[in-house]
Amino acid sequence: MIIRIIIKQLLYGLAGGSLALVMIIMFWDLTGYDGLYAFFDKFTVLTLRALAIAIGFSISGIVYYFERPALWLKVSFNLFVGLGVMYFVGFIPLESPINIIINVTIAVVLLVISFLVDYLLSGREAKKINAKLREHEENEDIDG
Repeated sequence: MIIRIIIKQLLYGLAGGSLALVMIIMFWDLTGYDGLYAFFDKFTVLTLRALAIAIGFSISGIVYYFERPALWLKVSFNLFVGLGVMYFVGFIPLESPINIIINVTIAVVLLVISFLVDYLLSGREAKKINAKLREHEENEDIDG
């Protein structure tokens, strides 16, 4: 069952990533974007990067098939894995080891900050919901 889900998500990612890439290229062509010719100079590498990013987002979406984690946790996982893959694959210049180390460090720091902000905001929301539930239970106890 899980293998079927993985294959389905993988195919969705490849199809969506390919469609997005073609649409971006068409948009660049229609708008006369100067970087279009530079894109085609490194077409294979850039296309593989785009497909890897699409796969990262789609494969991390497997978490939605599980009932156990809360929705905010599922969304966070999907977002952080997808953005992590996108950052590592899409933005890291691979020319020198120093650039890789610096960019990986920046990516890790940004992902940790994003996770902490999301965690704190979700915690605040959970406290509000719990307070409303307690208030509702107290009102039922008084009425009942």
